[in-house]
Amino acid sequence: MTDTPSSRACEVCGLDCVRKGDRIEIVSVDDDHARIQALRFGISEGACVECITRIPAGPLVLKSGRQEIAVGRSLAKRISVKKIS
Repeated sequence: MTDTPSSRACEVCGLDCVRKGDRIEIVSVDDDHARIQALRFGISEGACVECITRIPAGPLVLKSGRQEIAVGRSLAKRISVKKIS
């Protein structure tokens, strides 16, 4: 199988790797503490969100429905996501 753009789009990576404008699905949250923090922000496994902006050396701003949420980089590293079209 060749590595086509469509096959790369399904790869799982950390939330800290997404770029502005990416639409992503939350695949998993690394540990219980991180899962609790993510749930407080309304982020759970299976949720679809959009990256609104990445603040340099700061948090990522995600949009879920009408809500925008700033997620710190340390929490973002523990959340696995996959890009969706």
